[in-house]
Amino acid sequence: MIRASTFSGKRVAVFGLGGSGHATVASLLAGGAEVAAWDDGDASRNAAAGAGLPLVDLRTADWSSFAALVLAPGVPLTHPAPHWTVTAASAAGVEVIGDIEIFCRERRARSRGSPFIAITGTNGKSTTTALTAHILRSLGRDHPTLELEDIREALQFAATAVRERMIPLDA
Repeated sequence: MIRASTFSGKRVAVFGLGGSGHATVASLLAGGAEVAAWDDGDASRNAAAGAGLPLVDLRTADWSSFAALVLAPGVPLTHPAPHWTVTAASAAGVEVIGDIEIFCRERRARSRGSPFIAITGTNGKSTTTALTAHILRSLGRDHPTLELEDIREALQFAATAVRERMIPLDA
């Protein structure tokens, strides 16, 4: 897993404790962040507690103490209406980001000049990835492509890629 060091020493709220939420919390903790994790669902909170994740009821938290709110995929940012955590974070001037933003910040901090293309979403990733790889090869840029199913895989791959110098650390 990648250590999300760009949030080291900062307090970060994470809302949504499914698979990507667990991976996000682990990445932030490994990088030195103080994490306050929460989910509206009892089952998700119980699973997170069982996994040792730091649970904080964000309904009663001091939002001004957070550097960011990391919102899990599927939690409404704007539509049909913002989730209550988005409203609370916005009112306190706290930045609202997604888990992919953590990867982007780490990439920028560790290997600013390394190009990458991220293809995300629910449907069409395989087709879009294959088409993108074909276009790149046609342009003489034959780089390996890899489709990762979720942020957990992406964070693990990124850490391995940097460690094994598959992703250059300099421009």
